[in-house]
Amino acid sequence: MPPGRALPDKVVVDFGWRSADAHLDLEITVRSWEADTPPQERWLRAFCTERDVMQRCTVGAADWTAPAPAPDAAWSDRWLTVDGTARPFTVLRTAHSWVAAAVLDTDWMVRLFAPAEPAELTALRRITDPDDLRPLLGRD
Repeated sequence: MPPGRALPDKVVVDFGWRSADAHLDLEITVRSWEADTPPQERWLRAFCTERDVMQRCTVGAADWTAPAPAPDAAWSDRWLTVDGTARPFTVLRTAHSWVAAAVLDTDWMVRLFAPAEPAELTALRRITDPDDLRPLLGRD
């Protein structure tokens, strides 16, 4: 961010969704957490459920007026490396999505979304310089 500008509350980066040559269909969301303590497990589950409901609404399998966890919702854990540090992720699997969320630090949470579990995903690197994203802007 340029000097003097505040960081956004939420950033979503979509890798490969509409690309025929995509190697990994993955949406990454980073959301700020403005509290004195890191989010508890229930907040990570809510963060996951929110994205699954969005996906199910998109395909007509859920209704925004009564969002609820999917009947086939299954919870588990998975460790992924973020910036060289192994972190525990809370994982939600349904027929329509695979969603994982973790605490990055006391101020940030990360959520991963894919239509199916990205088994090849083992590590993430935070992009801290907007110029790192510029080559990807507008690509199909």
